[in-house]
Amino acid sequence: MTPVRAVGVRGGTRTSTVDAHGTVVPDDGSRPLAWHVAGDDRWYSPAAEPTVRQKWYAGYPVCETRMKVGQGDIVQRVYCVADSGGITVIEFENETPMPVVVAVTRSDILTTRPLGDNVPVGIDLPQGSVTLPLGHKATVRIGLSHASAGQGRLPDDTPDHQQVVRGWETACDVSSRITLPDHTVVGRVSAVRSNLLLGIDTEGAAIELVRLGETHPDSILDVVNAVQTRLRQEKRARTLRWDTPHLLATAARACVLLGDHTAAGDIGAAWLRIADRPVAELPVEVPSGLGSIAWAESLLVTASPSGGVCTVLPHGIPEPWWGASFDCRGLTADPFRTVSFAVRWHGARPALLWETAGPAGLVITAGGDNHGWHTTDASGETLLAAPAAADV
Repeated sequence: MTPVRAVGVRGGTRTSTVDAHGTVVPDDGSRPLAWHVAGDDRWYSPAAEPTVRQKWYAGYPVCETRMKVGQGDIVQRVYCVADSGGITVIEFENETPMPVVVAVTRSDILTTRPLGDNVPVGIDLPQGSVTLPLGHKATVRIGLSHASAGQGRLPDDTPDHQQVVRGWETACDVSSRITLPDHTVVGRVSAVRSNLLLGIDTEGAAIELVRLGETHPDSILDVVNAVQTRLRQEKRARTLRWDTPHLLATAARACVLLGDHTAAGDIGAAWLRIADRPVAELPVEVPSGLGSIAWAESLLVTASPSGGVCTVLPHGIPEPWWGASFDCRGLTADPFRTVSFAVRWHGARPALLWETAGPAGLVITAGGDNHGWHTTDASGETLLAAPAAADV
């Protein structure tokens, strides 16, 4: 299932969804804000144009919708900032060689310059729609206030979309940072994490919320309950679910982050009691929701039930990644340590550069055809064997 695509601010109480045409639908029940463009030949409406393309920047809640108008694109971007009590910012950029007029279907907006009395002509739009002249290579921004209704001024120092993307990247990287050759996987992980920080799809996400720094007085109970639920599900299973090791490892890590080392030890002991069972192989396709995080991180690192040992690239390097550089930071190695590493290539052989955080003594091993290699160095590099087909 595709995650709900919404924009908002971390810790805020307001979000807006953005549909496939760039229409902004606030969650406060107010009317949607749609947009249309008057070119030099006719009006262009995103809902009726086959040239509309949309992306979410690296999976974060910053949406870009492009529509071809004449010889170029009009670009709309939607994101939220926390300034002035919260603002949904809608930005229009003219990449065509001609000036255009943008019409939006709400007048209770924040603008950088006063709105004129221009009423859209030649197109049937809802009452209260207004127009915004947009010159060649120009950009104009408007906003919907989360704190008050009506027209007003959009602050000149309102962050731009690139600043907002960097802010979301920093927030999501608190859990871990993954940069893979498959950008689709990275985008899915970013989308899940940013949704959690917006308060969307948080059911069953207690462990990941703690990793993201989103805690409350009962966080430890939520984490323990998640573990107990999974252990009950695994009680009579001959083969453990593919993501059970990841859930138990990250849960123990979450307990340490919350300051409860006893709970972390209890999780480790429970894991040891079922550690002799085989674990199902990872799915071929990337799962949806929280499963995408477990899938990506399980490809990169697995922790051991006893702690103190982790394996990087436990299934080898997937064949589509051969020859491509990638890296990850802050992955769970055991309850008290994290590991970061990068892979660079020397011909057919991958070079592994690693760094650990936490108490000394972590044993790092490697999967694939690297049996027998291990290190306890806190940082270093080594040349791994040329990969054979991955075991996934």
